[in-house]
Amino acid sequence: MDRFTSYTDPWHPHPLPGPLGAGPLPTDPQAVVLAAVWLLAAWSPDAAPGWRASFAAADALDGDPVPDVAALLAEWLPAPDARGRALREYLAGELGSQYVQLRHVPADDLVLLVHDWKDRTLRLTIAPAPAVAPPPDGSRLPSLMTLLSNQLWLNNNDPVTFRAFLGPRDVDAGPGAWWARTREEADDQAPDFRVYSPSDIRTALLNVARGGLNDLGADWNGEGGYPALPEHHIAAHLCHDLLDVLLERAEPGTVHGTGFLPVDWDNQEEGPEVGTVVFTGPRTVAVLDIDVSC
Repeated sequence: MDRFTSYTDPWHPHPLPGPLGAGPLPTDPQAVVLAAVWLLAAWSPDAAPGWRASFAAADALDGDPVPDVAALLAEWLPAPDARGRALREYLAGELGSQYVQLRHVPADDLVLLVHDWKDRTLRLTIAPAPAVAPPPDGSRLPSLMTLLSNQLWLNNNDPVTFRAFLGPRDVDAGPGAWWARTREEADDQAPDFRVYSPSDIRTALLNVARGGLNDLGADWNGEGGYPALPEHHIAAHLCHDLLDVLLERAEPGTVHGTGFLPVDWDNQEEGPEVGTVVFTGPRTVAVLDIDVSC
């Protein structure tokens, strides 16, 4: 089965496509910029004004400071719907972070140099195009996982990680057998699975995000339930799209799950630190791992 992980996954980072994959692994800030721009292209409707993006390493940091990153991106990257605007605002926040230096190089196209805390510089170029150029093949799931793991944290050091496996349904087997195909230790004992609805999994993903967002609980006084995830939050859009992509790929007749899947937030018990969902379709099977282990 084909494995999809984030570009910053500590276990098996997903390789970057094309010439980018021939260089060093991206830094975490670089991976977030790459993923956000590619996902913004994937989310752009067909009728959106056209643009294309390209990336390269830069040797020097020159150009002018950017006083208003959000306004500059809005000028070059149209986002006619809510999730596109949320993603563009998120990208602006990452580019304007106190942990990176951002410079604008005067040119006919939009050229930004992003120098991060690992002392590496990424050149992002946005140019007009007849239509929005599609992102690289196979980048959607890794981009979604990269952006989610960049926001969802278990503590100061460990992010929530996501891994997906997709492959043909070449045998008629239960969820435990598909689980076994995606484990590194073939002798692991398959856990017990039970039936979930896609709606259950959607709720579980949103609750995982709810528990992992540092900014969500910034003003929480510790009383009552932890704040719910706002529908407009970029993490909510990412969770929805992650599930929608897997449902579209597998077209499952059945969905089974095991482990950490917090469908009922108030009654979630301590237990396994990995949740696994198996989507079994007529031709394709998808397996999603949600890892909350430290």
